[in-house]
Amino acid sequence: MQLGIWCPAPQTIRPDAETKESFAALSRHGGGVDESFLYAVSILQRAEELGFDISLIAQRYLGPDLDSWVLASALAPVTRRIKIMAALHPGIADPRVAAKMAVSLDRISGGRFCINIVNGLRKDEFESYGYWLDQTGPRYRRMDEFISVMKGLWTEEGFDFNGAYYTVKHGSLPTKSVQAGHPPLYAASRVDDGMEIVARDCDAWFVNYEKDRRLYEQSLLRIEREMNVMAQKRRRHGRSGITYGINALVIIAATDAEAEALAEEHLQAVQTDKSIHVGTSGLGANLIGSPKTVIERFRRYQSMGIDLFMLFFHPMRDGLETFAREVLPELRRV
Repeated sequence: MQLGIWCPAPQTIRPDAETKESFAALSRHGGGVDESFLYAVSILQRAEELGFDISLIAQRYLGPDLDSWVLASALAPVTRRIKIMAALHPGIADPRVAAKMAVSLDRISGGRFCINIVNGLRKDEFESYGYWLDQTGPRYRRMDEFISVMKGLWTEEGFDFNGAYYTVKHGSLPTKSVQAGHPPLYAASRVDDGMEIVARDCDAWFVNYEKDRRLYEQSLLRIEREMNVMAQKRRRHGRSGITYGINALVIIAATDAEAEALAEEHLQAVQTDKSIHVGTSGLGANLIGSPKTVIERFRRYQSMGIDLFMLFFHPMRDGLETFAREVLPELRRV
């Protein structure tokens, strides 16, 4: 089992007493070293101490969040073991530049860098920073070309590519990643076109589930069904293994009823602040309850083949410590 933690940022986690001021300060001039960065460092270093394997840094273009790739570059030297995953949007980022930046980050981190390919659904972000495509088909063709260009530059000399969205002539990337081949690619997709690309070109896939935690049993059936589809697609492409991941907000309390009340309070809070994009979706995984219930649900996901859990908490630090104390020791048992 791999444990992941979302890197805390204004549009990733719900602000709490410890983060509220540092997140607000991002929108003001002045100050010294950014406090939200120092907070992220402290959370990731603590997660590393606890044995977490990976951290995902979301890329939010409209909002005060620090840039994902710049933040990844800053976090690499102040962590030792945890993998660092930065998000990347086809249609906003350029795959030729991204390929160079990715191998650079992989070398700086000692082979701990990976990429989250995000096709993106936020039209306003693309219209402000890139190029929005209204139709699903073209968006996934662009994503396909984006990955092909990066992989071509990573693995070939004199790489040529002539696509609808990107062109490369005699491309060369002398800088090589520490990791053999290239940094791993992670992605989430709900549609068949996207799943096909993930099956052929990516190393990990975040499963889909119902956002409403009350549909937990239906979510399990959906996850099982779609994992089977992904496995079939992988076999058709001659690829055997893939990492299945799940994104989840973890809420632990003494009893299931207390945890449910906290979950409902969280849902109401994030629904009044649309800047917190991850807040409601993470509830659907339903890692909510007493320590016994949360452990049982972790084990159920594991039995289905999910082996990467990308977690966040509220309050972030207190929730992480509760998880470390009440749940993690049992999860570490063989």
